[in-house]
Amino acid sequence: MDYEFMEAITSNMTVRSERSLGLLTIKFVTLLQEAKDGVVNLKEAADHLAVKQKRRIYDITNVLEGIGLIEKTSKNSVQWT
Repeated sequence: MDYEFMEAITSNMTVRSERSLGLLTIKFVTLLQEAKDGVVNLKEAADHLAVKQKRRIYDITNVLEGIGLIEKTSKNSVQWT
């Protein structure tokens, strides 16, 4: 295969992995751990994590809420349970 082609594929995979839901979840949990009162506003989290689609933040919070790690404090905020 062509070197430039392989470099382009590898570069694209790196960018894609940086946007993965798993990595985003780790960053979100870190943000939640660092919150001074333990409450995170989801809009602010999406802005802080540079997420273009808030849906990804909601996917993360729905799973974490489903397994009992967080709970909603209001429509746009969550905290540890």
